[in-house]
Amino acid sequence: MFSIIIPSYNRNLEVNSLLVSLEQQTAKNFDVIVVDDCSPNPLKIDRTFSFEVKLIRNEQNVGPAQSRNNGAKMATGEWLLFLDDDDRFDERKCQIIAETIEQNPTLNFIYHPAKCEMVNEKFSYITQPIKDNEISLEKILLANKIGGMPMIAIKKTFFWQLGGLSTELKSLEDYDFVLKAVSSADFRPKYVDLPLSICQFHTQRSSVSTNTVNTEKAIEIIGRQYVKTEQQAKNFAINSLYMLSYPHAMNLSRKAGYYYFKIFGLSHNVKHLMIAIISTISPQLAINLKRYI
Repeated sequence: MFSIIIPSYNRNLEVNSLLVSLEQQTAKNFDVIVVDDCSPNPLKIDRTFSFEVKLIRNEQNVGPAQSRNNGAKMATGEWLLFLDDDDRFDERKCQIIAETIEQNPTLNFIYHPAKCEMVNEKFSYITQPIKDNEISLEKILLANKIGGMPMIAIKKTFFWQLGGLSTELKSLEDYDFVLKAVSSADFRPKYVDLPLSICQFHTQRSSVSTNTVNTEKAIEIIGRQYVKTEQQAKNFAINSLYMLSYPHAMNLSRKAGYYYFKIFGLSHNVKHLMIAIISTISPQLAINLKRYI
């Protein structure tokens, strides 16, 4: 029923640990496709599993979007699920998603909250997506209140109808894909109110660059593609500043406060002003606000 696609680059230990975790799924109605994005040390699967695992290798390093597309080309499941190699599925995920599809056979898109674990700060919080009857392009331009690829299940035919993930973008590919889905006349979503993915986040990690050139280019492309009205432009301007602030916040940089002051100038939302002030005083404290807001 499902093909789970896992892109990875030079993280053999993490991939094998993730595969072991999938043995805990209460329904084994899936196969797994691991996409090695041309790692210097080729990935190897250390053991056999109770589900089929396919390992494919890109001939050159192409990034996560093309890697996910390459995995989808190899998928035999009717539905696609996505995992990053340091994330996990709740052990009930495949069973619950399958039951949701059985009860709603016309669906082509399912999404759910995630449990986000802030590893260094030692706390977690649950994301709060909007309900499926509240989705609009205007709301998603203001904030991605659906989630990234590990938080969605999508029918394979719909994935390809949308053209897969954009390989033009070097940042924000997940967000662009959600916007494509929401913009489609054939979008038939269902919200499942359970945190069925567990995602880890590390502050001050070397892989989180504060170079926002690729993000700025992606924002420009996404804006041209989806922003058509004055309200959409205002919403997207606020979200653009948030997306530019994110790497600075994750690197505990006070520059995140600069972006939040600009957000407040557009939104006039006291919450944004509070985050701006706290980010400027103590980026570490600002990260801990995720416990509460």
